[in-house]
Parts: sequence; structure tokens; C-alpha cells
Amino acid sequence: MDESSATSTLFLEAHSIFGFTSNEGCTVGDNIKTIPALLQLGIQSPTPVHWNGTSFRQWVGIEGENTKRNYISILALGWSYILSVRLLEMQGQGSAEIAYTQSIATGYKREAGDRIAGITVDIGNVDKDAARWWAAILAPGQGWKAIVSRIDDVVYLSPWSVCVEDEQRFDIAWGGTSSPSQDSVVSTPPSSKDAFELLSRFCLLHDLGSQCFVALATTLTFPTLNHYGIVATLPFPTDMRGRDEDNPVKLTAPDLVRMSEGLPYYIALSCNHSVIVSSLCGVFWEPRIPCNLVSPWLHPVMNEVPIMEEVINFEGRYHEILAIMCAIRRPKLSALWLGAVTSGLAPRILGFVKGGTPPLDPNAFAWTDCPQSFMDLAGSGPYFQTEASGEKIQRADAWRLLFLPTVVEDDLHYENYPFAPWEPVGKTSAENCVARIGIHRFCSRHHLTYQHWAWHLGDGSTLVDQGLKTVPAQYSFQEVTPGIETPASVILPVVELPLGQEASRGASWEIFQWVTANGEGIPAGELIYKDEWLRDESVSEVPSSPQDDATDSHIGQLSSSTISRGGLDGDKVISPKTTLDTTSSAQKFSIDSWFNGLNSEGEIE
Repeated sequence: MDESSATSTLFLEAHSIFGFTSNEGCTVGDNIKTIPALLQLGIQSPTPVHWNGTSFRQWVGIEGENTKRNYISILALGWSYILSVRLLEMQGQGSAEIAYTQSIATGYKREAGDRIAGITVDIGNVDKDAARWWAAILAPGQGWKAIVSRIDDVVYLSPWSVCVEDEQRFDIAWGGTSSPSQDSVVSTPPSSKDAFELLSRFCLLHDLGSQCFVALATTLTFPTLNHYGIVATLPFPTDMRGRDEDNPVKLTAPDLVRMSEGLPYYIALSCNHSVIVSSLCGVFWEPRIPCNLVSPWLHPVMNEVPIMEEVINFEGRYHEILAIMCAIRRPKLSALWLGAVTSGLAPRILGFVKGGTPPLDPNAFAWTDCPQSFMDLAGSGPYFQTEASGEKIQRADAWRLLFLPTVVEDDLHYENYPFAPWEPVGKTSAENCVARIGIHRFCSRHHLTYQHWAWHLGDGSTLVDQGLKTVPAQYSFQEVTPGIETPASVILPVVELPLGQEASRGASWEIFQWVTANGEGIPAGELIYKDEWLRDESVSEVPSSPQDDATDSHIGQLSSSTISRGGLDGDKVISPKTTLDTTSSAQKFSIDSWFNGLNSEGEIE
């Protein structure tokens, strides 16, 4: 374990192992690539919770489901306890402990005057131990503490620990004949299994259906919120006036059992905030979009959808629509995006995406089965093509080959993914390629394959984890938003909004900087590096070759309004102003294009 004083966080070190498919005569498949990772294991301060969330105040539900009340936030608090205790149980360390605090929800003691003018939550006919648990879950402040470790008198809490910092309070109403404990603080908190059963009964009692799954996804974002210092802004529970006895049950016990079986994997995913952020941001990535078209690609959803009449007049509606759109694009991440919107993480994700260079984690594709960068895809066809001007290779393919383990010695260092998910534009000539690219001239496509995960133990050894062989609860997460069909068209307001180029500029700079920063420098004769968007002021001049002199005066920027969507054909001069600035109306995308290229399962075709 690694203690970070800068972030007051306890991390667990691990790494993943990737292999590569081989070709006859090519030895790259004999090598592996190790991707290090840090998982958030303990925090010093719990994540604050406020009841001012504006999205999903009224739960949309699924067909035939009860939507009269919204208990997602209550369930999320219950899940935070379950995940915390499950982590402690898996650790098995002596310093780990779970305990109640003195803070409890009113109504637990059943005393005269033990009520507030707030919301009453019916927890059903339960015994005093179950009532005590719910009194801790719905308590103001911290009703319980899950201590992961103590190091040098510093206490580290579980990463799902929360503290409700809001004036709005809960009452609990419960039946049964048992009396509450006289000393509620010393009562023994339930195990994760027992707590899960309590939460399951509550879900079945009130027919909460899909809310249970979305609440879990909401809780999975808590460690990420804590990492970035973001307050969890949950929607205040609504319409809590008792249960409807006649409502059909949409959530069955077997559903919940299968969900329980997947908890260790959800815990690992949730502790890896890098994978969470990369996966949420990755929904906006599109393989057809090169780095110079990022701004027009993001423009509709970032700038036009928010000003729709149906959106602008309803607080929180934009993020709700965004969650549904992302669910359509990536069904496997539907619940996670719904959870990110519910918890208040979505604005930070949008901030990452708007700049064109969202955080990337190579492990995210392997963990979620959703590609998030052009590097996650092997591409198709031969690497090199013979053209009239010589042998060429798409820069995207050249970048993929640079990431492979080297089979020739050089001084280049391509250990990590490029700094942006969007593929570089154009082609480069074979003569400008370094040896580690040229050696694969006759190879068929090399595929990056995830092999296994390895945990770093305290004694210096590693524990190999083969990962999830089956996905016990995957069907449930994908069924959170059933019945959603790709719209034939979306009518946007007829407003000409200025198309900024910040995202395209940032993405273009970062994707090309990956090459120059890893030791290769600027290839001779690569005119694209003279572009205003790519020019490195620390380099006096781009090396040129004699044949470049005749066309050098025609090279402008990467931001031309005349460039095609397909990007540059090599560094061919298209006009005296050869740039990537796609500010013409012909280069703008519509919302419809966000749903094109996806099959019925939401996968990339």
C-alpha cells in the first residue's frame, strides 16, 4: 500500500498485464506490457452529501415500474455501507473495524417528541437491529464509520464513507414488537451480507425496481467524487407516504442475489477512479472522428442541446438527457452514467470532455468492454499502402505500432497511451517512420489483449487475479434503460451558435505531442508539424527536406475551413490555407450523427 500525504488517501498498488498477437517472423507477441495502477483504499475525510441534486428528482423508471416515489438516494446511502463493510471483510486486517456513531435518525427510539417536521421513511416491520441499521444509514452527519486502517495515528475510512451535511432530516417509521436498544452506540452493526438483505427487503417492500441498480452505480462514483473533492449532490427523496400494497413487484430476490455476487468486482472498479473517469468520458469518443474534428463533433451535445426549450426551462434536465444519450451510445455503461448524473459527478466529466483531452486509462476498455480510444481498436487491412508518392501508413496505425513492445533497441519511450483518445489525421511516409514501426511493414494486425491483473501485497509479492469470467449482474445494468430506441431525428433550435475550436486544438496538440515528447522529436519533412496548432515554441524550426521547399509557402494551419471530414491525405496541400479549423457549416455534426454507426447493442460497427 502507498500512502499519499498530498491527497490524504491510502492507495493499493496493482498492475495489469497486456499481451499482443504475433505474426510469423515477428516476435512482438513474445513480449508483454505492464500498466501500473493505484486503487483508492482509504480516505481521511468522508464525502459530503447534500440533498440539492436537481437531476432525477422524479425517477423515470422502466415500463410498468412504480415511479411515484424516488428512493435512489436512500438506497445509495445503504450501498455505501454495504460496499464499505464488504471491503473490510475482504481485507481481514485486525485494524479494520465498523462501528455506529451516536448520530441516529429520529423515530428510532419511538419516544414522545422523537419526530421532526421532515420526511418519514417506512422501513417496514423489522426488529430492533434492523431499525438501528436504518437509523444509522439515514442519520445526519455520520451514522457509522468503517475504518480501513490506522497508520501513525492517522485513521483511514473506507472510500464510500459519507457525511450528510444538510438541514433536511429523516424520520423512520417501523413496525414490530421489539424495543430499541438502550445503548444504540454499542449495538453490533450488521455484516455486508446481512445489510444487503436489509436493503433488498426494503427494495421489495417498496417495489423500487431499477432504482436499486442505479443507486449502486451512484455509490460507485463516491470514491471518484472524494478524489476530486466534489460534494455528492443527491436528489432529496420524494413521495414517501408509505408503501402501495397492490403494486406488482418488479425486482425479484434472484435478481438481488446475482447482483450480490458481483460486488467484489464493482468494488475494484469503484476504487479505480481513473477507470471510472475514463469510462464515463469515453462515451463521447467516436472512432470516426479525428483530432481536428473534435470541436464540431462535441458542439451539438455540449452547446445546442442545453439551449433546447425542453431543456433550458427545467433545472437538471440537461444532465438527465445526457445520461439517456450516453446510455444509448454505450448500453454497458448506462447505469454508471445514470449514477454519475445522480451523484453530481457529471459536470466534472463534461469539463474533462469539453477540452478535447479527457483522462484515459488503458485498463478501462478491458474492464468495461467499451473502447474509449483509437488505441483500443486494432484497425483493419495492411499497415502500409503503396501510393503514387510512395509507401504510406495512416498516422493512427503508426501510433498503434509505437505502443507495441519494441523488438529493436532504440531510445524511444512509448510506455503509456497517447494523451488524447482521438486519432491523428493523415498519413506519413514509410521513410519517415522509425525502425519500431517499419519492422511491422509486412505484419497483419497486432491486437492488444488483456491477460490478467496483479495485486501488490505488503510483503513485496504479487497476487495474480484472472478477473471476472462471467458477469453475474451485467444483464441488470443493461436493463436499466430498456425500450430506448435510437431516434430517427432530433430537432434542435434554429440558432447559429459560434463553433469554437478549443477542443480540436487541444486534442491535435496532445495527440501529436505524444510523439515529440517520447523521444522521436519532429520527423523530417513532416509539414504538418509547422501548423499553428502543433508548433512547439521551444523548437526553432521543423526539419525539412529539399522537396518541401516548393510547397512550404502554402502551408498554413491545421484549422482550414476547406478540409474534408476525412482529414488530411498525408500532408497534401489542399489550399493556400491548409488547416484543421472546421468552422464552415458543412463541417458541423447533428445530434443524429451521435447515434449513427452503432448497432442495436450500442456497439461500434
